[in-house]
Amino acid sequence: MAVPAAAQWTMGARSIAMGQAHTALPGDSWAVFHNPAALPTDRLVLGFFSIRYYGLSELEDHAAALSLPGPGFLQTENRKVAFGTGIHTYGFDLYRETRARVAASISFEHFRIGLNASYVHVRIQDYGSRGLPVFDAGIITDLSESFRIGYRISHLLDPVSDGLAADLHPAEMAGGFSWDGISGLLVTADLVKDSLHPVSLRSGVEAALPGRFFLRGGWTSRPFTWSAGTGLHLGSFQGNLAVQKHEILGLSPGFDFQLTF
Repeated sequence: MAVPAAAQWTMGARSIAMGQAHTALPGDSWAVFHNPAALPTDRLVLGFFSIRYYGLSELEDHAAALSLPGPGFLQTENRKVAFGTGIHTYGFDLYRETRARVAASISFEHFRIGLNASYVHVRIQDYGSRGLPVFDAGIITDLSESFRIGYRISHLLDPVSDGLAADLHPAEMAGGFSWDGISGLLVTADLVKDSLHPVSLRSGVEAALPGRFFLRGGWTSRPFTWSAGTGLHLGSFQGNLAVQKHEILGLSPGFDFQLTF
């Protein structure tokens, strides 16, 4: 049992609603699970996320993430450092996957790079359990004030290559962009390939409305899904809702909320 391809490694209702196109997504509170280069450098963010795939309680993701700026002695006018950590669990009593992550990023004026280390653990009742370490990296480059490109890759050191490891954490490469050249509008797109699935194109859009209210939509190919969602930002609180529709399996509703300090 594994997370469906279109949602693999996607945390946060904002990313789900925008078609999981998060490689170069600005302001991503869940960057520790996506592209560590996008970790927020100017604020502490604590978030919680939950989604139920196709209405089945056995197919639920739950995650928490924390990101924070590095200490002052690491920061300069042109260099910013950030750290993040997260935990994710998927499954039910008979089958459970758990992932714990730590990440760090360094940002210069127009370039950001991030690294993360994960421990991936699976437990199958009556069959035992197993875990493995995984190392990922990502970069983001600002080509202009409104256009940025990103790249991320997993399994940097390829610690194991057997079938179980590939199922738990498939090797993946992704490249994408985000553009917000029109006030109140953000467009994202990714091209993703992992070791288990065909190349997938993902794209999304976010529109900011008066009152700090957001509308979002997106889609993915292979498998084909569409998604939609909303968000509301009230001071230090952010809440987001999303729903994803798989062409065959049905609807997957999710939500998250974040606190910013």
